[in-house]
Amino acid sequence: MKITSQLQSNRWKILMILVTTLFLVGLVLLLEKWKGIPIGNLTRDIVAIANVPIYTGFFSQIGIFLWVATATLCMFSARIGSKTKKNPDHKKYLFVSGLLTILLCLDDIFLLHEVVFPFLGIPEKVVFIGYASIVIAWIITFYSVILATDYILLVLAFFFFGLSVTLDVFPIFNWSPFLFEDGFKMAGIVSWSVYFYNIAVIAVSGKNKDLVK
Repeated sequence: MKITSQLQSNRWKILMILVTTLFLVGLVLLLEKWKGIPIGNLTRDIVAIANVPIYTGFFSQIGIFLWVATATLCMFSARIGSKTKKNPDHKKYLFVSGLLTILLCLDDIFLLHEVVFPFLGIPEKVVFIGYASIVIAWIITFYSVILATDYILLVLAFFFFGLSVTLDVFPIFNWSPFLFEDGFKMAGIVSWSVYFYNIAVIAVSGKNKDLVK
């Protein structure tokens, strides 16, 4: 296909790429003008800005990669899954789960419950209650779909997340606040990722069994 034909057929995708990039660049300029934050502090890698060893925060970064990968799996399988097309509830479940994963990912990246919301005057415990309410509403809405999946993996994820949050809110004396809290959170993220990977594979595979078992 000639390049002119490709430009014509992909004009909206190209426009989306340019608009998205310009929006992000504009956001950097806005923060620089509004708050006086150096542009380099907004665009460069954190390790380079802070001048810390390259291994700094590697454990947390792996968690971010898993959040993003899981959100992508959910959105992608909801969009093209051959089996989810036959059941709108399954498609909606994957899509909403992708949005929920993005929320959790953003919280992890930008420290929303630890820094941002408390800075805005919203206590960390209130934020946790808000997140819990969202998750409960999600479970109630898709209860029947969840029960038909290998939900033991999801239960495992919530179990580990619960341990991590408990240690965050109520630190245990002589326990490392980082090793155990972040270790349990990582176990929760891995469980969450494996659960949705399993569903995504079934949804996209086109085999006889549906999204459910």
